[in-house]
Amino acid sequence: MSKVTHIIFDMFNTLYRFDPERETTQINAAKQIGLNISKEEIIEALNKADIWFAKETSKNSMHLMKEKEKDLFYSNYERTLFNYAGHKITDKDSSILWNFVKNTKSSLKLFDDAESILSKLKNRNFSTGIITNFDSDGSSLSKSLNLPNLIDHVITSKDAGASKPSKKIFDHSLKIMKINTENCVFVGDQIDTDIIGAQNANIKPILIDREDLYPEYKDCVVINNLNELLDVINL
Repeated sequence: MSKVTHIIFDMFNTLYRFDPERETTQINAAKQIGLNISKEEIIEALNKADIWFAKETSKNSMHLMKEKEKDLFYSNYERTLFNYAGHKITDKDSSILWNFVKNTKSSLKLFDDAESILSKLKNRNFSTGIITNFDSDGSSLSKSLNLPNLIDHVITSKDAGASKPSKKIFDHSLKIMKINTENCVFVGDQIDTDIIGAQNANIKPILIDREDLYPEYKDCVVINNLNELLDVINL
C-alpha cells in the first residue's frame, strides 16, 4: 500500500464553523416570526437539514445558481430546517428567516481540533488542501482563511466548474496539487458529497462525525475528532 503524504479536507463543519454559531443565528431568526426554539432542537434540526443540503447541492451546484435562485434555495433550506424542528412555516416566513440569516454578520472560525491537526500535519511534512463547494475562487477564499502556512491549496467548485460529489472537482484538485489518488485521503463530514465523491474519484475517504450522527456507518473510516486523524490515515 502506498504511503499517504497528502491530506485534503472539506471546509464547512470539517475544518471551519461559523461565528456566531449557526444555532444562535437560527434561534434569533426564529424570533422574527414569533417562534421560540431551544438550542437542542435547532442543533438536531441543523444536522438533518445539512444532510438535505448536501443531497440537493450534489444535484444542483451552487456556483451555477443566479442570485435569485440562491435566495430561493436558501429559503427552501430554512423551510426544511424548521420542518425538522417541528414547525411548518409559510413561504413568507421562510423568506423572512433567510433574509435575517443572510444579513447577519458572521465569520469563519477554525474548530479547535482543526488548528491542532493542521499544525501537526505540517510539522510531519504532510501536504494539505481544501476542496469545497464554494462559489468564489480558491485564491480569494484562501486569503480570507488566512492560513498560508497550514494549507497548501484551496480548490472551490468555481475553480473546477463542478461541485462535490462530481469526480471532476476531485480530478481537477489532484491535478492542481500534483498528487496521485493512492497518496492522499479526503476528510469530510457529509456522506453524499464528501465520502461518495471521494470514493468516485478513487480517493480514500475519512468521515468526520463530530455529533455521532452515523454510529453504524461502515463504508469508510469514521472519526469523531480531527486529532484522531494521524492514527488512521495509513490504515
